[in-house]
Amino acid sequence: MADAGATADDPRPHEHRRKVWDGSYPLHPFLLAAAAVFALMARNLNFTSLADVAPSLLGSLAFALAVYLAVAAMRRRFDAAGAVVASIWVAGSLFYLGLFGRLNDMVAGGFPMVKSLPFALAILALLTLVALRLPGLTRLAHSILNGVALVLLATPLWQVGVYEWRNGAARTAYDAEQALAEIRQYFPSEESAARPPDIYHFVFDRYTSEEILQRHYDLDNRAIGRFLEERGFYVARRSNSNYQKTGHSVASTFHMNYLDFLEDDARVTGANWHPIYEMLGDHRVGRALKSRGYDFIQFGAWWVGTYNSPLADENRPHGFSEFAMLYLRRTILRPIFHVLPDTALTMRLDWDNAQCQRVAAQVEKIKAIGARERPVYVFAHFLVPHGPYAFAADGRCLSQKEAAKRGDKQGFVDQVAYANRIIRDIVTTLQAYGRKPPIILLQADEGPFPQRDSRVPWQDAPAEELRIKTGILNAYYFPGKEYRHLTDDITPVNSYRVLFNTYFDAKFPLLADRIYAFPNDSTIYDFHDVTDKVREPASIADTMPGARAGPVNQDTLVQPPPPVER
Repeated sequence: MADAGATADDPRPHEHRRKVWDGSYPLHPFLLAAAAVFALMARNLNFTSLADVAPSLLGSLAFALAVYLAVAAMRRRFDAAGAVVASIWVAGSLFYLGLFGRLNDMVAGGFPMVKSLPFALAILALLTLVALRLPGLTRLAHSILNGVALVLLATPLWQVGVYEWRNGAARTAYDAEQALAEIRQYFPSEESAARPPDIYHFVFDRYTSEEILQRHYDLDNRAIGRFLEERGFYVARRSNSNYQKTGHSVASTFHMNYLDFLEDDARVTGANWHPIYEMLGDHRVGRALKSRGYDFIQFGAWWVGTYNSPLADENRPHGFSEFAMLYLRRTILRPIFHVLPDTALTMRLDWDNAQCQRVAAQVEKIKAIGARERPVYVFAHFLVPHGPYAFAADGRCLSQKEAAKRGDKQGFVDQVAYANRIIRDIVTTLQAYGRKPPIILLQADEGPFPQRDSRVPWQDAPAEELRIKTGILNAYYFPGKEYRHLTDDITPVNSYRVLFNTYFDAKFPLLADRIYAFPNDSTIYDFHDVTDKVREPASIADTMPGARAGPVNQDTLVQPPPPVER
């Protein structure tokens, strides 16, 4: 006799059709995916925002959905067992470093973690088999995973919420509209009808002065200065950065003023970098130039401060953001990318922070910009000679073993040489015959880190340590060679004041060129004037070899440095 629940189109009983879904809700794969992202964010709240983590969050949730649907398609049902299997692979993939990092050390997997991958996959496959063969255990695991995943997500979300409650107001300490309004008085009421020149501003991170390179790196670097002078540049050989960190230095350059207003604001405390990032993303210089018809193109580094700018018309960072890079390095993509053939994509998680895929490509894009209908403002931040020391002097990319064998000191010297090659290449292109010459600014944001006792606040550091940290490259090319307002010790805070006065008939007063230091990375708004100490004559004791500069630390999110490949 035919089953009363069957039909002509589908002879299966209703009870079998209902088992396509067993009534369980697959929350934990998605909660785990989100938890993986927010866990890293919670450890870096002074550096990250929801906008920074959004791409990684969306990507992780999409991955969890793809895994869950793939498991359901293979099993032809949506049930608790499928959700558990999905979570096994989601957690194993997105928490890869945390789950298998110790295993990787045991098998000497090094930074790529490739040697640990077969073992990790075997463990995940074994757990999958157990989940499918023990349905009773699976139902219990499903319930437990929902609770565990909820806790894993709720914990960092609570930390994010508490941080925002206590520190979120600091973002409002800087008002871009007000900042621009405060300087309008210095610009003429009527703009010139003539097309203003293009402007190219290059920051070579930690490119120190000729004097420091000679004294502490045994490097005679005067040739690049002579090259620039032959090309019509004004080279400020006694220039210093206004602060000892990239963020503060570049923010004050764009703000065309010092950062005292942040120090005086009660909302801005401790190690909260968000006010600095607000200033880097939407600044006076960019707004002033865009209001005068400029297209703004930014070539950022992976560092969150310059990776992109909401003010820019075009952002060309050529790679992952700092948060995305560090997050993806914690996932299974890290060993998989090292297994796959080398491509521009797979090498973006390599030990060099994708410098080898970024820098040369950005240089070529900058050279190709050419003339446009509208004037163009190009800002480029190159993390050269800043570490990691991935480049040889000729620009060739080194392996991690080659770079480790060479050592940090020689690595820095070689990357100064590579920076010089970039400078020669770009300057020669921008000043090519038949091309209307642009304004060019070549600067550093800070010098390299000296060997020092980190317990000593920077303002109390010996004078020579401060000279190493603040001595910088600083050179200007004005097509009309109107350099009367430039001095040998001008600092970047005055760069755009001089530029606007020279080419836009502005009337900015020039500021006193001062150098400030804050004690450490935990108190980044406690500014101390160290100008007199830095610019007093160096003693013989100061310049002895014992003061040589040492390994370079990085301005980055909280993440241990990659282990040397074995």
